[in-house]
Amino acid sequence: MTTYMLYFALIILTVLVIVFLIYKTRAHTKKQNAVNQRFLDAEDAANAVRKKDIEPELFYTASLMAFPPLPESDPHHVVRCARRTMIRFPRPMTNLELKQQYGPAQMENIVMYEDNFHSYLKAITAWAGDLVEVEDFAGAKLILDEAIALGSEFRNTYKLAADIYVRNRDEVGLQNLRFKVADNHFKDPAIRQHVVEYIDSKLASEW
Repeated sequence: MTTYMLYFALIILTVLVIVFLIYKTRAHTKKQNAVNQRFLDAEDAANAVRKKDIEPELFYTASLMAFPPLPESDPHHVVRCARRTMIRFPRPMTNLELKQQYGPAQMENIVMYEDNFHSYLKAITAWAGDLVEVEDFAGAKLILDEAIALGSEFRNTYKLAADIYVRNRDEVGLQNLRFKVADNHFKDPAIRQHVVEYIDSKLASEW
């Protein structure tokens, strides 16, 4: 009798667990469906927004005057990148936010202008890397400081700068760089994590 009752209790418990799991699954599905529907509604509304002009202050005009002279070959096409139309938002924006703000008809231009901006930052970071290789650390730092101030999304921008601070035995400068990285609105948080860990490893090393 005891064995039978134990077996019966286990069956009841199993049924209750199954019912609970079904309930939780349905509740989660219902919640996710509601989230998806809100997104679709917002997307439909954004697609109906008429084209709006981009604020003039968001456009970025590059100036190379404060940087060291470029080599004639310009292997990273810095000049060409600097001449393109670029746009810089104060924080990363999703495609939905951009369409809500400027309308879908403006998206092609926005994507192109943002790509131009990131190409410019990539180009000057590569240029700074070349200067580090020939031990023009002061020139490289000028370029990297500008790229960092502009919110570069490239991890090498910050790693090169960190290496220069270590070489100059500038621990305060390296700590300030870490603060800047922590405050930067990276589209990919993994980049921030990677750079912070890199800087922390430098800070932990002997000075």
